[in-house]
Amino acid sequence: MDDGEPDSSWLYQGIARSLFNWSGLCLASLDPAHRLAEANDEFFKHFGGSAQERRGQSFYDFLHPASREKMRRKFCKFSQIGYSHFTEQFMGIGPRNCSFTGILRGVAVRGDSGLMNAIVVMVRPDEVVTNGTGQSPNKSLTDLDARILEGVAAGASTIQLATKLHMSRQGIEYRVAAMLRRYKVPNRPALVSRAYAMGVLSTGSWPPRVLAGFVH
Repeated sequence: MDDGEPDSSWLYQGIARSLFNWSGLCLASLDPAHRLAEANDEFFKHFGGSAQERRGQSFYDFLHPASREKMRRKFCKFSQIGYSHFTEQFMGIGPRNCSFTGILRGVAVRGDSGLMNAIVVMVRPDEVVTNGTGQSPNKSLTDLDARILEGVAAGASTIQLATKLHMSRQGIEYRVAAMLRRYKVPNRPALVSRAYAMGVLSTGSWPPRVLAGFVH
């Protein structure tokens, strides 16, 4: 490198600090071990704590358990040359252990050698997930609702669910409609997609299963 050529890490730090000051953006910088190096006020507003308290903490501690493994796989791909960014739905843990969903974009920052120096994380929070009962916000489904959601995800009809769960068709429809409102989706396919995106339904298993952390 010529003496007059700016170092890429210095350039990154300047860009990152400028971005952190932009109003409305929820931003953080992670070190190569995926630990929090820096974040702005908007980040701590949604995830809780402060820079002094949480600097050096694993970024996975900021995520709901249902999202951690998926994000770990995404971040680990940054060790591959040529893999530079991703955008993924996720579920985070905010103040008072309150969960929220959103979109997370990760961008690898590489030095002149091509090795990753840092990861910039940009978060667009969606909404807080609550169940209106005062219970833990992660536990948003009753056991019966969970069985119905699993059935819907497996493609079961209202009649099939009613027979399997020994309920009336009206009872099944009532509970499905309640879940549509809770997850703010218009129909059953969107409900299933939303449940997978939020990590309510486990990935890589069949028949579909609701994770225990979402059942009260």
